[in-house]
Amino acid sequence: MASKKVSGGVFLRETSGLVRDVSPWPSLLATWALVTGGVPILILEWLWLGPGANWPLAFTVTLLPTLGMAFLFYLAGASMPRSGGDYVFNSRATHPALGFANYWALFIAFVLSQGYYSYLGASWLGYLFTGLGMYYHDNFLLSIGGFFGLKIGRILWGIIVGTVITSLIALSVRFHWKFIAIAGAISLITTAVMFGTLLTINPTSFSSALSSFTGIKDAYSEVIADASSNGLSFVTPFYGAILAIPAIWYYYTWYNLPASWAGEMKKVRFNVFLSIIVGVLMIAVYYILFTQINISAFGEKFLTSYSYIYCNGYNDTVVNTLSSIGTFTPFFALLVLGNPIIYILMFIAIWLPNYYSGPPLVLGLSRYLFSWSFDRIMPSWMADVNSRLNAPIKAVLLIMALSGFGVVLYAYLPVLSLVDVTVAFEISYAIFAISSALMPYIRKDVYESTMIIKKKILGIPIITLVGVPTFIFLVFATVITWGNPIILPVNLPTILSVVLMYASGFAIYYGAKIWNQRKGIKIDLAFKEIPPD
Repeated sequence: MASKKVSGGVFLRETSGLVRDVSPWPSLLATWALVTGGVPILILEWLWLGPGANWPLAFTVTLLPTLGMAFLFYLAGASMPRSGGDYVFNSRATHPALGFANYWALFIAFVLSQGYYSYLGASWLGYLFTGLGMYYHDNFLLSIGGFFGLKIGRILWGIIVGTVITSLIALSVRFHWKFIAIAGAISLITTAVMFGTLLTINPTSFSSALSSFTGIKDAYSEVIADASSNGLSFVTPFYGAILAIPAIWYYYTWYNLPASWAGEMKKVRFNVFLSIIVGVLMIAVYYILFTQINISAFGEKFLTSYSYIYCNGYNDTVVNTLSSIGTFTPFFALLVLGNPIIYILMFIAIWLPNYYSGPPLVLGLSRYLFSWSFDRIMPSWMADVNSRLNAPIKAVLLIMALSGFGVVLYAYLPVLSLVDVTVAFEISYAIFAISSALMPYIRKDVYESTMIIKKKILGIPIITLVGVPTFIFLVFATVITWGNPIILPVNLPTILSVVLMYASGFAIYYGAKIWNQRKGIKIDLAFKEIPPD
């Protein structure tokens, strides 16, 4: 059982002030949105990174270490069910400075991601209108789609809808989770419609529709031929699966966030297990089905060739004609079926998770601020809880401001997108994995008093047996990804950003430690136990 002791004066106060009101189903749907939001579009855009891959194999192979990491986050949330539960665990697993610096870096990556995906969400919203405008040759719809492709359109949408409205949803805890339940149900229903629709399409019917729309004879074959002439070559299915692992690992990330609201969960152990472990398994099935059904409908060589030309800017008449719609396969389905209702439902299936992932991300990030304040690393006002809304309103509003700033940064400093997509997550997850593995040896007292699973195999704790290979995999994934121009480009801004993120985290922790010591408070004591409920 978790320790219930509270050292007098160490924590900010003796109760959190938060209410355990989060049910398992909405929490699972939040994980679905957080992990899958925007990813289907990336899957289709990045098919060329594993040309010829056996995609079910690639997703399954990457799933194994992902489940290992998910198990560690499950242990964190279930063993220390507090706000910012995964941070609380990490900061008590080895050294509090390392735990805080790690989550400070992850926090920055998440905040920037909130701005980035709000910004991208406008572009993807533009696909809805652009696709209809192209199909019906309607200039008004094309102009709406074009507006969301402009910087001003992306900024306005990103700030007003993606940031402000999203954050306001997160202010009321009960409304927030009702919104997640409804949006999640719509997402699952429209996904079923999308899969059913794609199963009625085959490459032959699509090839005919594509030539008819573009006016280019053998348009389908031309895309494949042009990709080949520009250097695309298909490898063996197994080797392609290995090449795809780094991208797929990123597709699976963000499943740690349910642990951040573990302090507000009902039926904590079941809820965390469902939200993280079951959530990852459910998402793996979805990714495999989405990829294979699209390949079955439009052809692997065509989709891979199209993505290769589109992402690398090679010249091709067909891709140039459709460049404003990207690799958005609901438009391909529209060309074959001519049904705008189905097109809109398919759009919702892909776009909605990206939008409704915003409120739980804001909520989760505000809980990290809350937990840091409770540990006296951040100002006390970040843990102020509004009794009517049962939420740390000031922390949520701060996240809103930071996210809006992130939207503007991405508009004018697009190089920042490299930070959240790549190395920050790999490093932070790796540190969490190795910290978890070492916890039974470095912080044995905390481990013994809090860990819900303390079983050993051949004398080695299960958490160590899972943590070490997971850490090794993450190091391997980083090494084989290093220098990839899409996933992990190596450049000075990226390296400096990561160094600054972690260095500032250590500086904040030790600055807070010195500040509190002057007031007679030893914050080190807080990390010998978990915060009060």
